[in-house]
Amino acid sequence: MKRALLASAALFCAACVTSSPVLSETVPELTEADPGWRAVDPENLIIVTLETGTVAIELFPDAAPAHAAQIREAVREGFYDGEYFYRVVEGHVAQAGREFDMAIAAWPTLPFEAERAVAAEGFAPQGNVDLYAEEVGHRQGFAVGREGDREWLLNCPGALGMARDTNPESGSTELYIPLQPRRYLDRNYTIFGRVIDGMEFIHRLPRVDPATEEEMNAMMGEDEELAHQISQYRRSKLADNQIISARMAADIPVDSRPAYDVMMTPSAEWEALKTSKRDYTGIAALAYTPPKVLDICSLPVPARRAGE
Repeated sequence: MKRALLASAALFCAACVTSSPVLSETVPELTEADPGWRAVDPENLIIVTLETGTVAIELFPDAAPAHAAQIREAVREGFYDGEYFYRVVEGHVAQAGREFDMAIAAWPTLPFEAERAVAAEGFAPQGNVDLYAEEVGHRQGFAVGREGDREWLLNCPGALGMARDTNPESGSTELYIPLQPRRYLDRNYTIFGRVIDGMEFIHRLPRVDPATEEEMNAMMGEDEELAHQISQYRRSKLADNQIISARMAADIPVDSRPAYDVMMTPSAEWEALKTSKRDYTGIAALAYTPPKVLDICSLPVPARRAGE
């Protein structure tokens, strides 16, 4: 199966990372009501309606412009409407799209955009040693790793990544969202967004394996009746994981358009929140006070519906 997200760290090669040009940063728009929060650009906001609930995803085009542009186009063409999260693996990822090669062949493959060169300005250090990166922190609310002038988005729960084949430049439309931290995937797969609302609905998706090789062969075979039967069986198996619709917020009428704010990083509010999550000294029930550390994936940057 093409564009399947590999699960074994042993299958990756650090030398596969390609260089990227220095990219300019988009200046975030501050909210009028609270300068510690920024408004999410509706051109970067995808509203996904699932059987389990509604999910809001913010794209980060500064990190992976080709990926963000192609996904916007796919959403606007209705590519994901009626499709499925066809691979949901407990403790790993939820993967969505059209699953089969012939259904995505018309879409061009994308350049590998797993990391980029970017200045440190605007980077908010986490303040803890990390197992996978020289330094970690946040940029515009997205968890990132840094090494020298290189920066990449992290595979924390809720990140939006591009599934692909072994070739780093073979991704096109098939998306994945980590259900748990999958940090060994960092810099090996392109991350270009994150879930800012409704992650609980991703977690509620029924677990399901991708189609077997026998099922795929049958659906691509010359026996049209068998292919139809297998296709119908596959769809019935995935029914609870259906994507009812995916829409760019910018295309939804303003009076009914969901709008979100994200806490600014860096900001005084964000630093105060991190400090509060590091310090357990006030909990009398603890026999041993934990060290004042905070894992990068354990505290997502808060997002809220605008006006709430």
